[in-house]
Amino acid sequence: MAKQDERLLWLGRAHIDETTFDRVFGRVLAKLRGSDEFNPTRTAQHAGIDRSFLYAIERGEKGVSLFTLFRIASASKLSATDMVRLLEQELAVETKESP
Repeated sequence: MAKQDERLLWLGRAHIDETTFDRVFGRVLAKLRGSDEFNPTRTAQHAGIDRSFLYAIERGEKGVSLFTLFRIASASKLSATDMVRLLEQELAVETKESP
């Protein structure tokens, strides 16, 4: 694997860099905002993270560890599987939109 490829996620023939991945995960959280499952203030409190950190994640400015993803999912009354499924769907849309 070439040095420049080490930080890429390959999805079929497309690749996603970490910045894009974080932005897409933030888009997933933004789509959940206002749903019964996702109240940002309550979710941050129940996940044990600062609300400003949650908003930074939503804006794609911060990434999350797998552990934090599970905490956010649990606090959002979603399974981690559901959260990852939503992320995979958004990543698929992202790769179709990319040239």
